[in-house]
Amino acid sequence: MEIIEVRPIQPIQLFKAEHRRTISVYEKTDGNPKLVIWLKTEKERNDVMRRMRIKNTVLDVGEKNERNLSFYLNSDSKEEDVDLQMIHLFNYLSDLFNNKTITVLIRPFRIATSHFLFSNLQFETCTFFKILGKETDILSNKDTSQLLKALNPTVGITLKCFVEKGFGSRNLLSLPRLLITNAQWLTFEDLLNMDCETANLRYHSFTEEDVKKFINHWMDGSNPKLMHLRLMGFKLVPNWEHILEGIEYRVWDEKEKKKRPRNFKVHFTYKTEEIDCKNGLDFERKSDGMIGTVMHQSDQIDFFVWHDIQF
Repeated sequence: MEIIEVRPIQPIQLFKAEHRRTISVYEKTDGNPKLVIWLKTEKERNDVMRRMRIKNTVLDVGEKNERNLSFYLNSDSKEEDVDLQMIHLFNYLSDLFNNKTITVLIRPFRIATSHFLFSNLQFETCTFFKILGKETDILSNKDTSQLLKALNPTVGITLKCFVEKGFGSRNLLSLPRLLITNAQWLTFEDLLNMDCETANLRYHSFTEEDVKKFINHWMDGSNPKLMHLRLMGFKLVPNWEHILEGIEYRVWDEKEKKKRPRNFKVHFTYKTEEIDCKNGLDFERKSDGMIGTVMHQSDQIDFFVWHDIQF
């Protein structure tokens, strides 16, 4: 009898946008999907190379890319019909790979109509979700709360969309990873009180003076879990002498590798990024010897904290 090897995989990714509805499978050692199943209507049917069957479901294999499979529904299918098929396919894949962990990518307008999907999906853990929006998409507090309640992510959230006036879902700040592209609603108090390990903020209202105050608060012991804070929107090189006033700092020296390595590793769900910190300015927190580094590159300020995981 032939033994089929089932390789370990990353969390199964579910994607719901305007026209794209997919389920993707990633191997543990690869950041590129090994399998993508597209859920389409009959009018979107393309030429296929061959067909395969999963239980009672027939899938078309893509002619250009054998890793792409397509499942076709009737042209008049409702969103709940699509969600039902997505549930069936996820349940099959999660049993096959023995992995009931998910990540979710979704457009804001799909959140309110996805209650059936998230109520019936037999997943155990959601590591993160990403909300992707166009200029016409406005994310509300209600939609955010609904998604947090349904998925209860354990690792992080990405908000790449506009938010409604008065947006203030501050329970997001307790998650380990956070990326917000429209972060003007965040205050300096939010920055100090966030419990994140990694935070990437764009279109915010923070200034160099806020960076100075934040570093001084960190030197006094605030944000103990923080590993990496990135603030976009600083096109000019900051006045480091002013920002680090009263703090003893130095340029990184390769001869002192025991202090901290040259590259900072940022671990994502499907990949790892290394950031070259050769040009960073280092300083030490006296209370525990923790090394902090600030650096300017392109249009962003990076603040790194060198926990043991980096060595």
